[in-house]
Amino acid sequence: MNGTYSETPTQARIRRALKRVPELQQDEIIASRYLGLSVYWKTRFFNALDMNRGSIKHFAFDQRGWHRFSRLDNPIFAYIDIDQYPETRSMRRGRRVDLYGTIVKVDTVLGITLALDRFEILPLTLYDRLVQREDSRY
Repeated sequence: MNGTYSETPTQARIRRALKRVPELQQDEIIASRYLGLSVYWKTRFFNALDMNRGSIKHFAFDQRGWHRFSRLDNPIFAYIDIDQYPETRSMRRGRRVDLYGTIVKVDTVLGITLALDRFEILPLTLYDRLVQREDSRY
């Protein structure tokens, strides 16, 4: 863990920047600007998928907060060992999570994958409880 993380560029800014360049230049831009970048992003837990890799699950997060282009956001992905971090077993959709990691994959369709150095599950607030209650109706 190198200890220096940047909140920028955000996932949304990366996606918008890539939409502005021609398709055949996107891989070069991704490799030169974004891969290996250490980021700190405020997110909300969205989903966890079993990828048939034992206790390692594929977690999906959404960028936290509201911004003009939030409806266009793609998920942020990370692999987390739920045996090593048992607190992840009880997370519900909408829970605030701060991610600290390195960008290892940028997919313009699917989203961004981080190699996590660490993550913090934040305490529930009144707003979090409302988000989780509303989301549980679906």
